[in-house]
Amino acid sequence: MFVQEIGPKEPRSVSAADINQFVDAQVKRGLKASSINRRVASLHTFFEYLASEVPDEIWPNPVNRRLHSLKEGSLLPRDVSDAAVAALFGVIDDVRDQAIFGLMVGAGLRVGEVVELPLNNLEAPPALDQPARLRVMGKGRKERIVWLTPYWAAIVEQWCSRRPAVEYDTLFLNQHGRPLSVAGIQYRLREYTQKAGVSITCHQLRHTFARRLAEQGMPTEGIGHLLGHSQLATTQRYTAGADPGLRDTFLESMAQMERVPTAPPVSPQLAFAPPRQSEKADTQALETAQARLAHLPAWLATPLTGYLNQCWRNWHPHRAAHNADCLSRRLVRIWDGLLVGSPLTAWESLQRSQVEKWLDELTVEGIQVNTRRGYLGTLFACLRYASDQELPVNPLLFRIPYPQRTDPLPRYLTAEQSQAVLETVLADTHTDTPRHRLDRTWFLTLLHTGIRTCELLDLRLSDVDFASQRLFIHASKNYQPRVVYLTPDLIAALSAYLDQRPRTDDDHLWIDKGQPLLSARVRYCFQRWSKLSQVTVSAHRLRHTLATYLINRGLGIQAIAKLLGHRSLNSTQQYARLLEPTVQKQFLSAMSFIEGIPAPNWPVTRLLDAIPAEQMFDSV
Repeated sequence: MFVQEIGPKEPRSVSAADINQFVDAQVKRGLKASSINRRVASLHTFFEYLASEVPDEIWPNPVNRRLHSLKEGSLLPRDVSDAAVAALFGVIDDVRDQAIFGLMVGAGLRVGEVVELPLNNLEAPPALDQPARLRVMGKGRKERIVWLTPYWAAIVEQWCSRRPAVEYDTLFLNQHGRPLSVAGIQYRLREYTQKAGVSITCHQLRHTFARRLAEQGMPTEGIGHLLGHSQLATTQRYTAGADPGLRDTFLESMAQMERVPTAPPVSPQLAFAPPRQSEKADTQALETAQARLAHLPAWLATPLTGYLNQCWRNWHPHRAAHNADCLSRRLVRIWDGLLVGSPLTAWESLQRSQVEKWLDELTVEGIQVNTRRGYLGTLFACLRYASDQELPVNPLLFRIPYPQRTDPLPRYLTAEQSQAVLETVLADTHTDTPRHRLDRTWFLTLLHTGIRTCELLDLRLSDVDFASQRLFIHASKNYQPRVVYLTPDLIAALSAYLDQRPRTDDDHLWIDKGQPLLSARVRYCFQRWSKLSQVTVSAHRLRHTLATYLINRGLGIQAIAKLLGHRSLNSTQQYARLLEPTVQKQFLSAMSFIEGIPAPNWPVTRLLDAIPAEQMFDSV
C-alpha cells in the first residue's frame, strides 16, 4: 500500500515528504487515526530494521512519530442504553441465543469466549437464590471466574437441557450440531437488532455489563477482574461513562438551580437512535485555506501549506473547515507582520530580534496579551514543523519568552444576571413553534451542562441517553470525549423538543428548518438575548457560570474539570471562581475542628447562613 502511494523507490531515497504524502492519502481515504498510526508505526519499525542491518552507516529514519502520527484522543465507553438491551431481548425467542447474548450482557464475556466455552464449565449454585460460578478461558489463555445471577444461570441451564448430545464439547452449537463460530453469533445478532430496530454489537453488550456494575458502585478493580483485564486503564475505558458519585453530586447541586418547570418526559424519537453517522471534512475549505497562503514567498508558502495539512489531519471533521479558515488567517497575519520591513529570504534569515520587535509592534497596536501569546505559539509550531522538515531554523527563536499573562477577570454571570437572561430566553421563545422550542432547548442544554458551542452543534441523536441521564460529547476541543449529565428539567425540555423534532435522515440532534443547527444561528440568538436582557451572554459565559456555581456548591475542582473536559486544573481554575462567602464558610468549618470550637458558636456564621444559595453570585 505504501509503495502503491509513493511509487517504486529505493528505501534509502524515501523521505519525510513521502511519509507525509502517504499519511495524507490515508486521511483522504477516510481511515481512522488509529489505523493510520498503526501503519505509520509499521513503517517506522521497517526502516529501523533496515538501519540495524547496516549499523555503521548513517541512515536516518524518514518516519517521525511526532510529526506523522495523528491524534487519536480517548474513546468513550461503547455501552448501549438499557432500553435498547430490553428491546433486543424482547425479540430473541430462541433459548440458545438468549443464553449466548445473556452471557455477554450478564457476565461480560467476549464473543470469542462464548464460542469456546466448554459444556461443563458452569458449576451449579449452592442454592437457587445464589449466583453460579463459570470458568472462562480468556485472551492470552488466561482463565478467570465469572458469576451468573440466578436469572442468567437458569437460562443457560435451560439451553443445556435442550442441547443435542453430540461429540463436540463446546456449550453452544449451530443448527447442524457443530460448534458455533464468531461470525455465526454476529450474524444472529444482526438479525435480532434489525428486528428490534436497534444498533448493538457483541462488544457493546460487554461494555454495558461493565457500565451497569460501575453505576452500582462496584470498584474498578473488581470489574476488571470479572472482565479479564490485566490493566486497570483498560477497565476505565469501559466504565468512564458511569460515574455515579459525580452524577449524583452534580444533580444534587443542580437541583438548587432548576428554574424550568419540570414535566414528565414524553416518549422521545431517539429511544433507539441510530449510531453516529461518519462525517468527512469539507476538503474545499482546506483548498480555500491553502490558497490564502499563496501570496507568501515560495520558500515560506510550501512549508506553511504542509503545516496546515498536518493540522487538518488531526482536526475533528466537524471543526476542520472552521479551524482551517482561522489558522490560515492567523498564519497570514503572523508572516505578513514579520515580512514587513524585514529582509527575509529563507528560514535561517529570521532572527530573534525581528520576532521580538514584531511582538512589541503588536503591543503598540493594542493587541491583547492572550492574542499575542496565541500568535507566538502558532509561530513556534510552524518553526518546529520546519525544523522537522530539516529546514535551517535558528534555535534561538525558541528562547523567546511568552508575553506575561495577567489574571483574567471573572466571566461568570451573577445570580441576578443569570435570572435576567433565563427569563429573557423563556419569554423570547414562549411560543410552541419548532424554532422556539429548538432555541429554548439548546440554550438550556448549554446552561445545564457547560458544553462548548462546537460540542453542542455536533451532538447526535445517539449521544442522548435518558435512561442513564447522560449526554456523550465526542467533538471535544482537546480530542478527549467525555460524558456530562442531564438534570430532570433538561430531560423534560429535551423530551419536549424531540417530540416535535422534524423527521429526517440526518442524525444531528438539533435540526433547524430541515438542516443541522448552524453556529451563526447560535451567535444571532445570543446577540439578541444580550440586547434584550442588558446582559452580555454567550455559550462561554454560561460555561464559566456553571463551573463557578458548582464549585461554590461544594463540587470538587477535579470533578468540575472532568465535566468541562479540561486536561489541566489550571484551566478549570479560570472558570470556577470561589466566592468570598464560600471561602469563609470552608474556613470556619475547618477551624471548628482545628480549634475545637463548634462553627455555629462563631458569630460570623449567622451572616453566612443568612445568604441564600441563589444569591451566592452576588459577592466576588
